[in-house]
Amino acid sequence: MTKNLIQHIERFIVVSEDLKNRLFEISKLQSLEKGKFLHKPNKVCNFTYFINSGLVRIYYKKGDKEITDNFSAEDEWITSIYSFMQNVPDNCYIQTLEKSELISIDILQLEKCFLDFPEMERFGRMLISKYFVEQSERIISLQFHTSKERYDFFFKTARNKIQRVPLGMLASHLGMTQETLSRVRAEKSSF
Repeated sequence: MTKNLIQHIERFIVVSEDLKNRLFEISKLQSLEKGKFLHKPNKVCNFTYFINSGLVRIYYKKGDKEITDNFSAEDEWITSIYSFMQNVPDNCYIQTLEKSELISIDILQLEKCFLDFPEMERFGRMLISKYFVEQSERIISLQFHTSKERYDFFFKTARNKIQRVPLGMLASHLGMTQETLSRVRAEKSSF
């Protein structure tokens, strides 16, 4: 169950047998069908999720419009960062876009694991740093890059998701209309 999770963490830190055993104890495997919610607004997100298989997205609603913040697929994590770290309710939805197998870890158990295993806390810092760099790159892209450049960046950095994400959700994530995204994709495929 935790084999993929352990292999993922071992890319960042050395994982002792004691830490492996703890991760096995605090990890819960969840298999969810497409369209299931891991989190909804006005609740505290008490879990972080490692994705063994499948595709998950975070989005917000503004009126009837859904605004996609992020997608996560195999070998990646997803949670409501703000709610998870601040222990407060938020306004995001986390939903499976495909049948997904996830490993969930409760925040309280994760914090205890950080206390007991400093190397795991180091892993957490490295993961959060990676996330913030990715978000910074996305913000810069939204502010300064053309639609084509934003699509090319997503294509380069999320190649495993590009064919799996519905067009409207991808357009929302990239900050453009669906029509603009269709045009950019058509231009790219004509080369």
